[in-house]
Amino acid sequence: MMRISSIAYNQDKDCDCTGCTFRDEKQISTYILSFQIADLLLKRLKGNWQISRDHLVLTCEELENPLSIDYSAGIINYGSLSTTFYHRYNPAKGISVLVEDICNDLMIRSEEAVHANDYLFSLFVKLIEIFHARCNLRIEIGSTEGEWVLRLSEGTAGWIKLNGIAENRFGEKIDTTQWQNMRIEKAALYLFGFNSFCKNFQCPMK
Repeated sequence: MMRISSIAYNQDKDCDCTGCTFRDEKQISTYILSFQIADLLLKRLKGNWQISRDHLVLTCEELENPLSIDYSAGIINYGSLSTTFYHRYNPAKGISVLVEDICNDLMIRSEEAVHANDYLFSLFVKLIEIFHARCNLRIEIGSTEGEWVLRLSEGTAGWIKLNGIAENRFGEKIDTTQWQNMRIEKAALYLFGFNSFCKNFQCPMK
């Protein structure tokens, strides 16, 4: 499971971050793994994604039923079949081997990654990889259709729509598609900074 090394935080700065020290390791890892597994499955099985309250739901062209990843329980459901994934992750083998095992459990035929995921989902995955463990960043359904909430711990939030327009809590807006030619890690840092979640990450446009 990929985690990018943390910078040295200045705890005196205004920040709603809740690091992994105060949270359950299984819940942290299961949430990150869920997004990483969904990312690779969508590359192997072309389809659409949706985020619900406690599931990632993938609807793929090659599958008869939606594939539901429960990021609270660490269970994947497909039709009448289900499999767990948290305790089966092996850092030495990586996500690809885990996804192959999951596909075998669920009797899903998949090929090596051949499809490109849409930009927004790739951005979400990278945000979770970088900021979920260190800040408890989560992605939730927004109050209007096609809107997602990027929420830090129990408080600070930012919003992003399916068209890539992000808005922070100060009412500022930016088109994140302008960052598509950047490395996805850099784009994720830009979005986090734009939302002014933490003064340790300044908005790069200011």
